[in-house]
Amino acid sequence: MRARHRKGDIVTYSKRRFGKEARLGGTVINVIVALIFFGLLAFGILWLIKGLGEVGQQYSDAMVQTKYNAITVKCQTNLRAIGQNIQIYAVSNEGFPPSQEELMEFSGNTQLFRCPAPDGEKYIYISGQNGGMSPANILVYEPKCVHDGRCGVLRLGGQLELLTPEELQQALEQTRASIR
Repeated sequence: MRARHRKGDIVTYSKRRFGKEARLGGTVINVIVALIFFGLLAFGILWLIKGLGEVGQQYSDAMVQTKYNAITVKCQTNLRAIGQNIQIYAVSNEGFPPSQEELMEFSGNTQLFRCPAPDGEKYIYISGQNGGMSPANILVYEPKCVHDGRCGVLRLGGQLELLTPEELQQALEQTRASIR
C-alpha cells in the first residue's frame, strides 16, 4: 500500500495516522517525564551532597580529635621523660634536683619542659621532695589546663594523670603540706 505513494501522500498519511493532538499529547508527556526525571536527578544530587557534607564533617571532627589526642600523648611523653631525668639525677646526685633550673640544665632540653599544646605553658617542678615521701605527691605539673579542661601531672610514684583544676588544687595542697 505504501509502495506507490507520492511525496505528498506520505505527509497526508502521517497526519492521518499521527494527528496534531497526538503530537501535542506526546510532547506534554515528554515534558512531564523530563521534569520528573530531572527533579529526581536534582534530588539525588542534593541528597548525595548532603551525605558527603555529613561525612566530611565527621571526618573533620575525627581529625581534630586525633590531633587533640596526639598533643595530649606528647604532653604525657614530655612528663614521663622529665620523670626519668629526675630519677637519673637522683641516682647520680643522691637526691632530687634542688630547683627547676638545675633540672632543666641537667636535662639539656628546654623544649621538654613546655606543653606542646598551642596554648600550653611551661611545666612546674615542685622541689624539696625525696623518694621516701608519698607516691601520690605531685612532682611536675602544668599550670594551665589545656587538655579538654584538664592538666597533665606527674606524681612522685611515676604515675601520669590528667586532673581537673579542682583536683589539681587539692593534690597541690596535699603535696605542699607533706613538704613542710
